[in-house]
Amino acid sequence: MKTVIGMAKINLKHSKTAYWVAGIGFALASINYILSITIDNSGSETVALGNYFYLIPLCLSVFTPAQNFSKLMNLGGKRMDFFKSSLLAYATAAAAASLASIAISLSIDKWMVLHGKINGVLDILNVYGFMARGPAAAFFQMTAFLLLAACAAHTLTLIQGHWYGWLADAMIAAIISVFTPIAPLRAALAWFFNMIIFHDIAAVQIVSCLALGAAIYCAGLVPIKSKQI
Repeated sequence: MKTVIGMAKINLKHSKTAYWVAGIGFALASINYILSITIDNSGSETVALGNYFYLIPLCLSVFTPAQNFSKLMNLGGKRMDFFKSSLLAYATAAAAASLASIAISLSIDKWMVLHGKINGVLDILNVYGFMARGPAAAFFQMTAFLLLAACAAHTLTLIQGHWYGWLADAMIAAIISVFTPIAPLRAALAWFFNMIIFHDIAAVQIVSCLALGAAIYCAGLVPIKSKQI
């Protein structure tokens, strides 16, 4: 508890709910893979096995501020250490999830398709176009995107119960309901998603995710300083 790294390790170790959620999804997908090997299932498509690892950083970013904050503060932790350590934990989880997903995509998933066990794999890495630039670029792109998502989930969890939390929820609902049917606003929304996901230049997508994630995460410092233990 005396270092940021020590607190990050605690956040990673004591987040059983996140691992249970990802583990259940991974187990169910594994059963589907086993059935595809033992039974003729060559005409079907399935969700990529490695994609379930993405649930770990996403769930971790929700349960860490919701469940671990008070416990860590009661153990003698400092608020700024929690702020720094949480980001370190999310970045570690995002990188590990991306690496594991790419490894499975290039090994198990590829073997399943090449040997006709399944017709195809629905993989976020391919849907987003990350793998088209090679596994190295895909690793950094997916890590940056997962870190952005984790930062957003972390901050949204922290601000719930505050007036600015309700305002943020209303703004998100308004963006979804108003921007979609109006052509100019829909174009702006498409431009935003192109920057953080589908941009042709990997470096632009990575920097966009990291910059936006940093801005959103820094906003979470306000509720951390005032959050009751």
